[in-house]
Amino acid sequence: MHSLTFLTIGQAPRPDLSEAIEAHLPATTRVRHAGVLDGLSRREIELRFGAAEGRATLLSRLADGSSVTLDADAVGAGLQSRIDQVEDAGADVVVLLCTGAFPGLRTRRARLVEPDALVTGYVGTVLRDSRVGIVVPLPEQVTEAREKWRGLAPAPVFTTASPYAADDLDLCAAARTHVEAGADALMLDCMGYGARHRQALRTAGVTVPVLTPGAVVGAALGPLLDR
Repeated sequence: MHSLTFLTIGQAPRPDLSEAIEAHLPATTRVRHAGVLDGLSRREIELRFGAAEGRATLLSRLADGSSVTLDADAVGAGLQSRIDQVEDAGADVVVLLCTGAFPGLRTRRARLVEPDALVTGYVGTVLRDSRVGIVVPLPEQVTEAREKWRGLAPAPVFTTASPYAADDLDLCAAARTHVEAGADALMLDCMGYGARHRQALRTAGVTVPVLTPGAVVGAALGPLLDR
């Protein structure tokens, strides 16, 4: 039996992020949830992890359902601390519920699954030579996203739409922008995007393939744990 911990950069649990992955896991997998911001008030979060102008940012959600913008470097340090803690608690697989890049994260013995590397590798291989439209949550994330996806050819186009918006109007508008520009596929580049968002785009008439990180990670991880 594997003991797997889903680790969010926000507050746990986040079933909306993990459900697409859990659907692929063996029934014997023992699942736990943890978050970098667990137990912290919004004021404490802003002081320790708040986004700063000119620095890389991330978007996540708190236990009360509100969204929060975070400093990527501070989150990276917090992730390492939480990884150490969940390993001490018995996790032998740790799955990050974020597509941000966190260089230098390590485990002592557990398997660490980082969606950033997995998803970019998958898209770069399966959609090679395709025109990919990429959606990220925040405008200030586009610069980092261009660097992250620099290996794609032809170069992708970027739009923004928060996965935590009250409706899907911005997401549908972003997707239509890509499709009208000739995109062969869409990549929704945040763990916050899931099956609900894919269905919203289908309902809105988007017919090109729509990829979400959770679906990609689940399909890749499930067979590795089926033993």
